[in-house]
Amino acid sequence: MNYTPNLNLKKPAKTDPVLIDDLNDNMDILDDLFADGAGFHNSIYRGKNLGTSVTAEQYARIADGTFKDMYIGDYWIINGVQYIIAAFNYYYNTGDILLTQNHVTLVPGDPLYTHVMNDTDTTEGGYVGSKMYTEGLAQAKSMIRSAFGGHVVMHRRYLSNATSDGQASAGLWFDSDIELMNEAMVFGGRVNGSARNGLHDIGMEKVQLPLFKFRHDLIHNLITIKTWWLRDVCSASYFAFVNGTGVADRYSASSLFGVRPVFSISA
Repeated sequence: MNYTPNLNLKKPAKTDPVLIDDLNDNMDILDDLFADGAGFHNSIYRGKNLGTSVTAEQYARIADGTFKDMYIGDYWIINGVQYIIAAFNYYYNTGDILLTQNHVTLVPGDPLYTHVMNDTDTTEGGYVGSKMYTEGLAQAKSMIRSAFGGHVVMHRRYLSNATSDGQASAGLWFDSDIELMNEAMVFGGRVNGSARNGLHDIGMEKVQLPLFKFRHDLIHNLITIKTWWLRDVCSASYFAFVNGTGVADRYSASSLFGVRPVFSISA
């Protein structure tokens, strides 16, 4: 029997309510079929708008570690800022004091504003010794804490605090909630960073965030050519940054680039 395909079929629009309902039903089926938890939810990119605030129900699903109906790329738009889910339990069981609290790690969709790493072209003191660390993150911290209240997770991070011969040469554990990302989180490994043995720039944040693994295009913004700082020391005068053209780059510490921090929320 010969089969003649129907060439007049109309492809449903992405905004078709029936199609959207079907997609949502399928996600519900996935939630029912597979074990809830960070591993499963870290493996799927969705990109759904979750609303203008994190609901009590969503915080409950974060707290119990199921992360039901939340996936990589999903986002909230709060006070005009898009906050995208980059990972689930990224920091779980890390730190010199282990973080055992279930959490969702977020990054803004775009840099929040611009700032220098230092007033002069120096990386002395590493990331912790920079003006960015001591002053430049203040506005971001205010915005994020306002958006998420007391739900921003304070935990332990290993951060560089000294340099030698243009390399990050020492580091310590610090109480930390909102920081710049490093190259490993964005690109999946060291590119321009020059820390001795990689330890002092990378610390325990040594794995690429799932968001950037699935959506490389979300690392940079070619339309607006926005650049943003990373915290890796690259030389005596350069820190790493993400070039708006997609290049993994480095540049003078006194340059005015974007601030796009990483942070986590929990119940």
